[in-house]
Amino acid sequence: MPPKLLDIDTGGLAQYLTTGYASSLVRREEPNIEVDAEGGMPIDMVGVPGYFLGDESAIMAPEIQPVLDPADHALMLTAEQLRSHGAKNNVSFLRKTQYMTSGQNARANDPLVRTNARTKQSVDNKTAPAPVARDDKENIKRHIQKGFDIAYPESIPYNPPEAKGVPSTPQERDAWRNPLHPDNPRLKPVAFYPILPDLDAVTDVGATWHSVKFEKPPLPPYHSRRDDRVDVALLMASENTAQARAWRVKKETYDKHPDLYEDPGPEPYTWSMHVPKRPESVTKIRKVFNDADPQKDDLQLREDLLEESADGSLRIPFERVRVYQSATQSTVDSRRFMAISLYDSESAPPHSRLHKQGSAAYYYPILERLRLKADRGKLGKAPTATAADEATENIPDQLMVLPREPTAREMMARLQFRGEYDAAFVDEYAEIVRQAEAEEEASREDDEPEQGAVHDGEQDVAMEEVRTNGVGHKDINDDRNTPGRVNGDRKDVDAMEDD
Repeated sequence: MPPKLLDIDTGGLAQYLTTGYASSLVRREEPNIEVDAEGGMPIDMVGVPGYFLGDESAIMAPEIQPVLDPADHALMLTAEQLRSHGAKNNVSFLRKTQYMTSGQNARANDPLVRTNARTKQSVDNKTAPAPVARDDKENIKRHIQKGFDIAYPESIPYNPPEAKGVPSTPQERDAWRNPLHPDNPRLKPVAFYPILPDLDAVTDVGATWHSVKFEKPPLPPYHSRRDDRVDVALLMASENTAQARAWRVKKETYDKHPDLYEDPGPEPYTWSMHVPKRPESVTKIRKVFNDADPQKDDLQLREDLLEESADGSLRIPFERVRVYQSATQSTVDSRRFMAISLYDSESAPPHSRLHKQGSAAYYYPILERLRLKADRGKLGKAPTATAADEATENIPDQLMVLPREPTAREMMARLQFRGEYDAAFVDEYAEIVRQAEAEEEASREDDEPEQGAVHDGEQDVAMEEVRTNGVGHKDINDDRNTPGRVNGDRKDVDAMEDD
């Protein structure tokens, strides 16, 4: 039976020979992969530290990613970056073809053409300057001195011998006289401000400041414009009873085992904002809290502001308008994070303490950043229920503020920054320190309780051990709650709770 050329139907064999059969098969048939209950990766949580105590930080990704080694940067490139990087380094396989011509032979025989290669002169390595590291302290000092020499060339002859900066080039001097924006060359500078520290506006916590950011405007508009009471508002922090207990437990475990547990961060506080009762009193309050204003002690100026307090004295009332329980606090390096305030002497108020220094850009070191978020139902003076009652229990509805002159100890704390860095203020600061020491010694003698006879069943308790409210308040700048900050100026306030 020899083979015959017959058209025999093979049952649709042609469909297996098409190019799209494999693709349709992949879409139609899903792979059946059988795995165990743990997905082929058994996990034992017994060895994870702190997992059964509610701490899952050991199995979570770190919030701050570690610094990547420079040698591994190429591994993080995307496909587009690799494609563009390869296009830059692409070299065509074509090369310039050179032909031997009669002209080249004639040039080789030309006596005016040098045929031998030029010998390189030997460089003496001993005379070449040694490379200097960019992060070297002396190198940084020289470049800082170079910046001052370019900005103030008339002061170069008076530099001490040890202050030897790097010589400047004509291009650098021209760049200082005609600054050019790095991104937009069409932009031109309109003014120049020297950067100076504001030595008079310091705080009681090491001349550092706090940066406060509100998630929403703290006050609604007043008559379709911004409410200026925010500029003279008082921020006060009290203990957050809802979060303090959990924070203390985490802090205690972190102090005992810092290698196993994460730092819980700063202590949580409940922040409250107090503003003047009347919006139209902001202008007068600014004059009262401005040391440079000659009308700050004027009695007629204060008549409309003062109200009778619980002890019968006349004080300035500040009412509570906001309570912030959700606050994000982060401590930062005050040498890297600073606030800049531009002061223009021409547009400044007539009674400004900065008039004598002229226009400048003043910087303020930032110690802590705050981000305040107001909770709904817990904003006003009348809290609603349980959680709000507990949060606002120890926060006064009203503060009665009385400006007074600072004591010697308060002046020493505020002027510490200036006493350390202002050479012209050293002698005056030393006298303030002596007055503060004498005042502290006298206060210590007055506070010593007299020891008397103790009867049976009685306890000998000093008055300084008795607390009236049971919970102390923490000011944004000092734990002692003696100073307050109003519109950028440091003032002493005596805050007390109203009935």
